[in-house]
Amino acid sequence: MSFLLQIRTLWRGYSLYLLMMTAVVLLALAEPLSGQWLRFDRMALVDGQWWRLLSASWVHLSWQHALGNMAGIALFAYIAGPSLNSWRGLLLLSWCVAVVGCGLYWFATDLYGYAGLSGALHGLLLVAPFVSPFYSRRIAWLFFVVIVAKVIWEQTSWYNDMALADVIGGRVETRSHLLGTLAGMFFLLQIYWRRLLRLAPAD
Repeated sequence: MSFLLQIRTLWRGYSLYLLMMTAVVLLALAEPLSGQWLRFDRMALVDGQWWRLLSASWVHLSWQHALGNMAGIALFAYIAGPSLNSWRGLLLLSWCVAVVGCGLYWFATDLYGYAGLSGALHGLLLVAPFVSPFYSRRIAWLFFVVIVAKVIWEQTSWYNDMALADVIGGRVETRSHLLGTLAGMFFLLQIYWRRLLRLAPAD
C-alpha cells in the first residue's frame, strides 16, 4: 500500500515531466515515421503542415540525441519540482516550444530541417530556479547568467556547432537555444511584472 502511495505522490508532483519523457521515448521508438511527419521541414511547412512548428521539439535525430534531452527534462524536474507540475508549467512548456518553432521558421530562413527539445529546455531551465522554492534568488540569478553566457558563446565563431555531430546525428542548432532562452526571459518578465502590479498601491 505504501508503494502505491509513493507512486501516487510521484505522479501528483511530477506527472508533467513524466509525460514529457514518455512522449520523447514513444516518438523515438516510432522513428523513422515520427520524424518524417513531425520534424521541422521548411518545404512541408510551406505546403501547410503547420503542426511541425510544435511537433519538431518532440522528435530527435538519434537515440543519443533523445537521451540527452531526456537528461535535460530530468534536470528541469529536479530543479522545478512540483512547483511547475501545473497549468503554469504546461503553459511555459507550450510557450517555449512555440517560440522555438515559430522563431526558427520566421528568423532562420536558411534552416530547412530541425528536431529536438534542447531549444525549449533552455527556456524551461532558465525559469525553473526562479519559481522553485528550493533555491535562493542568488542561485537563480547565477543559473540565469550561466545559461545566457552559454547561449551568447554559441552565437560566436568560437563555438563549433558540429562538435557533437557524430554523437547526436547532426549539427547543433544554436539558434533554437537562443530562441528558447528569449522565451524563458519573456516568461520571467511577465511573472515579475504581475508581481509588481499586485504590490502597486490602489488609487
